[in-house]
Amino acid sequence: MYYSETEARKLVVEAGLRLLENKLVARTWGNISARISKDEFIITPSGKAYDRLTPADLVKVRLDGSYKGKMKPSSEKGVHAAAYAQRNHVGFIIHTHQYYASAVAAECRDIRTAPCAAYALPGTTKLKRFVADSIRTNPYEDSFLMARHGTLILGSDMEDAFAKVEALEEKCKGLVEARVKLNAAEADRAFDTSKINIRALPFVKIVSDPYIMKCCEKGRTVGSFIDDFAQIVGPDMQVVDGDEWVAERALLGYSTNQTARGLIGKVPMTGALDRMGGQQPALNSAIGRNAVLVKGVGAVCAGKTKSDAEAIAMIVSKNCAAACYTKYAKPLGSIDARLQRYIYLSKYSRQMEA
Repeated sequence: MYYSETEARKLVVEAGLRLLENKLVARTWGNISARISKDEFIITPSGKAYDRLTPADLVKVRLDGSYKGKMKPSSEKGVHAAAYAQRNHVGFIIHTHQYYASAVAAECRDIRTAPCAAYALPGTTKLKRFVADSIRTNPYEDSFLMARHGTLILGSDMEDAFAKVEALEEKCKGLVEARVKLNAAEADRAFDTSKINIRALPFVKIVSDPYIMKCCEKGRTVGSFIDDFAQIVGPDMQVVDGDEWVAERALLGYSTNQTARGLIGKVPMTGALDRMGGQQPALNSAIGRNAVLVKGVGAVCAGKTKSDAEAIAMIVSKNCAAACYTKYAKPLGSIDARLQRYIYLSKYSRQMEA
């Protein structure tokens, strides 16, 4: 009925690589667990990339949330524990931030076969309670949306869990495509990323998929419909109509007024973030962003590393899909979004780099 500890550790590592390969998570987002007894399960650690995980990195956790050892388990261990406590048949759990299901979850509403747990800050007791309530009140469902956050999939084993992950994504893709009418707009302007000179964010990537281009066309600042967007990109994302100079200013949180172009020509365009080392969470959470939408170009995404820029691009696209899809919910409030940004910059991102 349960996995052996050795098998559980092997399968969780394998599942992490599979999630990455299928682009169901980015970076260290999401978490995976496998049950090894009535009261214990193996879960992914906090802040460690899936492609670097080894079986020894995983953490054994009891249903009461206790664990031993130096490695810290995922902050969502309580959500997994609550699910195992209520479902004796569940042997494998996957929490994803998959693309279409996350976009649908941003609306904070149930869909058929996937109830939506109410929103709360990630890793909190409140979130655990909301997910536990949703599982308890929907005893015949194993796929759950988590408002503004992602999904929770309960499987009898790993293959069952992945089958449900894929089925939910296909269903949510259909919902998004049925509601969002995309135009044929494509990038039609040249943009030289080498002209963006932010030493703290040296890697720049442009992505211009249909959801991003639709948000560019609307021309309105895009809020945080998904909490990982608030954390890794910023509380919101400007839409600008300009060149590389304007995009760089927007990333740094400076005014993009064109009249300032000549006045500050002698001031290094690396800005306040870089002058303070690019490592000031309070300042970055207040003014800096990791992406900006440029009309006719797409999303300009800037990160500390190439993988950072690629993850930012993926999350920007997902948030734009959510912004296009959502009709019945607003973005995260400014205070909530800024708080998550600050926590990510000051704690989580540094833990991940360690």
